[in-house]
Amino acid sequence: MNEDETKASGMRHWTGKQWLVLSGLWISFLVSFITRLSWSSLMPIVNKSLHFTVAQGTSYVTWFYIGYTITVLPGGILADKLGYRKMVLASVLGNFVFMTLMCFMSGYWSGLLFRFLLGLASGPDLAACMGLLTDWFSEKDRATANGLFVTCTSFGLTIVNAYAPAVATTHGWRMAMAITAALPFIVFIFAFFALRGNAPYAVNKNKEVAARKANQSVWSMIKKVATNRNILLLSIIGILTNGAKWGVTNWMNLFIVSHLGYSAVQAGAAMSWYGIASLVAMIFAGWLSDHIDMSRSKLAAWLMLIFTPALIGLALCPKNNMFALYFWACLVGMGSFGYSTIVNLLDAEVVPPELKSTGVGFVNVFNQAGSFVFPIILGSLLSTTGSYVISFLVISIAPLLGFVACLFIKENDETLKTGVAIEQ
Repeated sequence: MNEDETKASGMRHWTGKQWLVLSGLWISFLVSFITRLSWSSLMPIVNKSLHFTVAQGTSYVTWFYIGYTITVLPGGILADKLGYRKMVLASVLGNFVFMTLMCFMSGYWSGLLFRFLLGLASGPDLAACMGLLTDWFSEKDRATANGLFVTCTSFGLTIVNAYAPAVATTHGWRMAMAITAALPFIVFIFAFFALRGNAPYAVNKNKEVAARKANQSVWSMIKKVATNRNILLLSIIGILTNGAKWGVTNWMNLFIVSHLGYSAVQAGAAMSWYGIASLVAMIFAGWLSDHIDMSRSKLAAWLMLIFTPALIGLALCPKNNMFALYFWACLVGMGSFGYSTIVNLLDAEVVPPELKSTGVGFVNVFNQAGSFVFPIILGSLLSTTGSYVISFLVISIAPLLGFVACLFIKENDETLKTGVAIEQ
């Protein structure tokens, strides 16, 4: 089968270099998740060792995300200005430096400072990774690539919980942090070589785009993104759906145990199915986007629509019915994560190609805002009503509003060909 026949049949094959780049991006973002999540798994042990209160330990999580939120937009701008590979490597190196410093924290304030700095270093990672991914994969392949890429978020949670508590219990929490710090150093070496090369769809290969990129000021970059209708819609979607996703995810175990009456072990089993379903949904959504004749925004909207009935079903899940619990947990996992593969890609595609990391960074600010606000809203609803069911039913409105907003996104030729229109 010749090249034209291959394209016509929809069969597309990635080169070994593309697989290597995708591996480098995957492991770079994975290690960022491992370092950010390591504190949650070690917090009970460190709290006891350093005599922290629960509030002090929890503040380490909060201040990481404050630092992270501060740099997501500047990190995206710098990625567009200085280069995506440089910012990916800088973020990984920052994770190594500040995680290493965490090993030597002597008290509350030094550890808090290091966690904040770790957040600052991690902020640019997603925008830079998305910029580089779209440089290496065409518009017909990048959703599939992104579906594989975002699976690292689920693996990060699994990996850190697999080793950190065990190492901390047997060899101390400083050793667990030292192992965590060693991971980004190893990844930096791998990524340094894996992410090298001449990207086939790099925006700089288009002379017109390269000229715009060279001449744009930081203010003009922010202004273009902030006034982009699609970006504003995606920011609204980010607050609603990302907030609902993490708000519900953080409360599901408690809901299953306290309201449905299952044991913590049974709740953990249900959440495992939730994680598996979300993993499959992210990969499938990316593949589907590349292989059906439907705009990304419309597909994302219909996948997002699964989230609302899934939350309603979970809220009304009958007690003493494990099959029903597993079913609704899987559907919530699919509904809360499947659409995100495509929406994350749209953040980079709905802006001019020289602004794709800036677009991702801008929307990510609102994603983080949703992650902050919705767990608070859910907790307030629970405190006010005393009902998990009412709280979940109210939150289920958020993805429905996100679905409506997604229908108003308008894609055009430039949107669909971000980083593709190149001169050979």
